[in-house]
Amino acid sequence: MYFYCVIITKQKMEQLYEFPDEYDEQGPFGGDENKDLELFLEKVTETDKTLNIEQITKAYWFCVNYHRGIKRKSGYPYYTHPLNVTLILIKELGIFDEQSIVASLLHDVIEDVASVTKGIIAEEFSEEIAEIVDAVTKIDEPDEELISLVKSDQELIKIKKAETYRKLFLSLVKDVRVILIKLADRLHNLRTLHYLGQQKQYEVAIETLNFYVPFAHRLGLNKVRMEMENRAFYYTDRKTYEAIKDALNSKRRDFIEYIKVFINLIQKSLKEKGIEATITIVHKYEYEIFQMIKDGKSLEDIDNFYSIVLILQTSDVAECYRAHGILANAFNAISFADYVANPKLDWYRSLNTELFGPDGKRVEILIRTEEMEKIAEGGFAAKFSLKSGRIRALALNDTDVQNWGIWMRDMILTEGERATQIIWDSIKTNLFDSELTVYSKDGHPIKLPEGATIIDFAFNISQETGLHCISGKVNGIVRELKYKLRNGDQVEVISSPNSFPSVEWKEFVVSFKAVFHLHNYFKNNSTLQNRFQNMKKNYEVKLLIKGEDREGMLMDITMAIGSNNIRRVNLDTSGSMFEGAITVYVKDENQLNEIFGKLLLIKGIRGVEKIEEIE
Repeated sequence: MYFYCVIITKQKMEQLYEFPDEYDEQGPFGGDENKDLELFLEKVTETDKTLNIEQITKAYWFCVNYHRGIKRKSGYPYYTHPLNVTLILIKELGIFDEQSIVASLLHDVIEDVASVTKGIIAEEFSEEIAEIVDAVTKIDEPDEELISLVKSDQELIKIKKAETYRKLFLSLVKDVRVILIKLADRLHNLRTLHYLGQQKQYEVAIETLNFYVPFAHRLGLNKVRMEMENRAFYYTDRKTYEAIKDALNSKRRDFIEYIKVFINLIQKSLKEKGIEATITIVHKYEYEIFQMIKDGKSLEDIDNFYSIVLILQTSDVAECYRAHGILANAFNAISFADYVANPKLDWYRSLNTELFGPDGKRVEILIRTEEMEKIAEGGFAAKFSLKSGRIRALALNDTDVQNWGIWMRDMILTEGERATQIIWDSIKTNLFDSELTVYSKDGHPIKLPEGATIIDFAFNISQETGLHCISGKVNGIVRELKYKLRNGDQVEVISSPNSFPSVEWKEFVVSFKAVFHLHNYFKNNSTLQNRFQNMKKNYEVKLLIKGEDREGMLMDITMAIGSNNIRRVNLDTSGSMFEGAITVYVKDENQLNEIFGKLLLIKGIRGVEKIEEIE
């Protein structure tokens, strides 16, 4: 599995780096327990010599003793797994505080050893470490409310899974060390997945793509995410994986000579202006190409399977813009995205541009400082620090977390076997899928998941705005509530206290705030779900309208409602103002909300109110 190659200024191209298809589970461990301890401590202290070795040693023997006699499917002693997980946490994720190391060594003891409890770990180590270990532990037995719903052993397994995901989600938001340990755990399991049966391989791979990858993505752990995606892809669709791998290998051979020429041109252009940079070639990997094919692209037509990363040897952000200007003048620029001024939610910062290279080939160029590169590779882990109190990673407040957790539990209670997939889809959409940046009327940027609608935007503003929205303007144009927003859109929500959600809204919202508030609204107002469905096809609604009288006002009102929908009009004028009732035909609540929106957008209209419904 090719990952990337590196070219350093004034040096030769290095070899292509690969992820091995299989991984030696034992690694350096599994022989003599005392020698394993010596080697483990040696590797740990390579990173930080100030760590409490006594505490880590205690955790090592706690792990070894309670897992003694247990072997993994590979045949190696089980304790080698937590050792390797801890080294991944330290060496690959860059997390090496004492609490994380100890919790990582102990991460399986509660789950696998009946005699070990959260209380015992708290007594032996600390309450903080016990909380982390408990958080990464699978749900053994759901509560009585969930058990009462179970109709079969298979259903119990699925409910336990869904409840485990909910528990883990709530824990990881509170303390990011929980998910960092789980990601290290999952990465080691993926590297040793070849020891398991084919069905288990598939199940673990699917779970990885649906649950763990979104968190790796949102935390900016790009190397971890890439390897997880590729390994999971290998076990879910090996035939397609191998076909893409073979095609990429062929394309890469043709690419080597071309890229040497282009890089020389880039280096020359930058050097003439006094800019020093390290150049990294990042290849799109098999799973990434697979996603491009799913989006409709042909494998044969995919030429831009790599990006050139310029890592400027400076901390001056302005140099990124200067370097971009130099290259844009030297080559024809096709596109430009500024993630320096507007970073992504995973802290990613970079100037991303696409240029025409030699022979008219499109090449993506990413321009970063050294600090930006660290974050691009390590994401949150590069910023993690207990001393600065950075133990929360996701931009979710306590209320958001609580609400999302409540919704997840309701899904488990009401959807049974489907709950796991529903939870997965929600997490993927809100944490993993491409994000949009849209703007409020006053220019305030708001991040939303791809596929978000005006309703999603409204609920992001506030619960009340979402519940009473009736229409919206996108870039000054009136749009339906279900209109899907695009990056850079400016959005204005039109709302009315007399308007309330329609059941159909649940079908085209994606943001967790909108999903939760709509779910909760109809849960607490269950009769509303069938209110309009049970009405006759066309029914009458009387609207009270107030506003400024002017020439053409009635015509504007008629056009807004639609002449075919108007039964009668009764307007009274007093001076420069008017007030009156209009009775209209509507087929459902969605149409009524549209009429509200159109009327309120008319110049001079001061208010619209539903005063009665006539059966």
